[in-house]
Amino acid sequence: MSKRIDKKRMKRQAEITSAPRDIKAPAAKEAENIDFYIQYQGQEYLEREIIERIKEKCKVEGALTSGNEKLSVYLKPEEQKAYYTCGSLSGDIDI
Repeated sequence: MSKRIDKKRMKRQAEITSAPRDIKAPAAKEAENIDFYIQYQGQEYLEREIIERIKEKCKVEGALTSGNEKLSVYLKPEEQKAYYTCGSLSGDIDI
């Protein structure tokens, strides 16, 4: 290889290793700043509100104790329901 290409490659490598790295916030923190709306046949649902309602129901039923349980949500706007599984518990809420 030519000296010119080698110099460019070395310079680029030096820039990469010496550049300060930005530490990004966890994805969960970034998601708090996002409003995610679902619109279906004239209805509008806010994703965050649905999840909060499901978490509250899971806490009442004892399925969500430490917050580490996996929560899965299946939204069916045509039925106006959100189905969920939280740990070993499953159920639905009206939206």
